[in-house]
Amino acid sequence: MESFEYIESGLVFGLQTREDLKKFVYPVSAFAKHGDAYKFALSHFDEYGEFASDTTLMENYPLLDSSARSLNLDYAIEVFGNQVVHRKVVGTFQENKLDVVENPKRALVNIMSELNEIAVSFDEDISSYTDESAGEQRLEAWKKRREIRAKGSGMLGIPTMFKSMNKTGVGWLDGEMISIFARPTIGKTWACVASAVDATLAGYKTLLVSTEMPRAQIEMRTDVVAANRLGYNFSHTAIKTGEPIDEQAYLEFLRDMGKESLLVCDHIKGDASISLAGIESLIRKHQPDFVVVDGLYLVSSGQGKKQMWEQSHALFYGVKNLAMAHNIPIMVSTQATRDAANIFEPPRPDQVAFGDALIRASDIALSMYGIIDNDKNRAVMMQKYRDGEMPFETATMYWDVDKGDIKELEERF
Repeated sequence: MESFEYIESGLVFGLQTREDLKKFVYPVSAFAKHGDAYKFALSHFDEYGEFASDTTLMENYPLLDSSARSLNLDYAIEVFGNQVVHRKVVGTFQENKLDVVENPKRALVNIMSELNEIAVSFDEDISSYTDESAGEQRLEAWKKRREIRAKGSGMLGIPTMFKSMNKTGVGWLDGEMISIFARPTIGKTWACVASAVDATLAGYKTLLVSTEMPRAQIEMRTDVVAANRLGYNFSHTAIKTGEPIDEQAYLEFLRDMGKESLLVCDHIKGDASISLAGIESLIRKHQPDFVVVDGLYLVSSGQGKKQMWEQSHALFYGVKNLAMAHNIPIMVSTQATRDAANIFEPPRPDQVAFGDALIRASDIALSMYGIIDNDKNRAVMMQKYRDGEMPFETATMYWDVDKGDIKELEERF
């Protein structure tokens, strides 16, 4: 196996086009020697829209192996992947070396578990929820959006799950960070799924990242919400438990959704946990129009051993920077703390871990809570709206998640 220096140098020199970035989806942390040079190359691309020249790279990072400039990129990516696996496997055995001597049974369980996690992490990190045609549908979607803008009608931005906001003619706008926070069981994940489905059905390519649930569970929720939007009547419980449903109708629905483009991610290749850098690599690779991150508080900021407030600040502003750098709206959900014990009152920003940084980074901040004696309703309070008059202060939502029926109601409680 070639040296880390040689292969990593070849990768840094070899990334020259956006298509190359789609091939290489590893985070900076996967590098052993030249992570800083790779990070510099990405930053140069994000800022200038083109990759740094070999001369610029060598001037800034003279330890790069110049003999690797002619290395085939596909070959370098393949070998790099093997090197990453090699380091992780070796690291697993080294971490358990003492237990192999003192407690071999425990060491065996730990090693097998960690090796299995490595195998899973290097499986496909993202799957297409639909069977999207290669480019043709995206071109048609772009033509439709261009036509709407040219006529000066229709909605500016991506449709939301709020009727009162959509009526203003402005949805989620490019470069915006939208945050929604609530206590557990209130429905943050359902809100994220509904937002992703609404954008997808409006013709926008959407990336839904889940840190809390495996892809299979997210897709079942997506099925029932999308089906309800399209006029089908399925039960989430029935889909999840295998109870009888109208199989023919389910097949027709799946074919209908095959015309749309929704990407679902529950882990990222090369990352022990979903990281901000990993999400950015997915954005570069798949170029979505809208990104939804369910469970932002479980995303790694990549700040290592820094204080929690520093990591949270880097995480929240990192998402905002991603939205601006890629000119897309990004919606995130996070969890209110135990201080917001009353689930029938809107959690305040100070009841979110490091919520001050979250609110400052957000263009739109929403808090969600329950309504007493009405399990099929939720209330959403808008706590921040950066630009212009708030489209609503509190929206009342119909919340029959088993049927996937999530929508804003006219009445207020």
